[in-house]
Amino acid sequence: MGLFNDKVTIFNKTVDYDPYGQEIASWKRTVVKNVQWSDHDEKNENAGRVSVGHYANITFPEGTYDGLTLNAANTEDAIFYGDIDAAVEDIKGHRISDLISQYPKSGRIKSVNDNSNRDLLKNIKVVVAQ
Repeated sequence: MGLFNDKVTIFNKTVDYDPYGQEIASWKRTVVKNVQWSDHDEKNENAGRVSVGHYANITFPEGTYDGLTLNAANTEDAIFYGDIDAAVEDIKGHRISDLISQYPKSGRIKSVNDNSNRDLLKNIKVVVAQ
């Protein structure tokens, strides 16, 4: 048994082109076990207005992140809590944004902190937000 027992589903967008140069998008679905999901709410005040932001930290311990693509630069990549069996397409109702709206414990990758070069407790920490 691992240190953590949460499960997440990662959707990574990939782009190919047909012979006519048209973009063809697809999403690779990967389920990862033995990670830690931690929800956070943060209150911000700006010019007298209060807003609450929701985000989550996901810790991928050593042995769970090999072969994963965790990239904050790709705005279409998202992580969901649990094993989400869904198909993502560029069709209204099936887009990644629709899936994020449907599942409150989810979000787009905002930052990736790679701690895999440490001697002890190697991990990768990812922040997601809706």
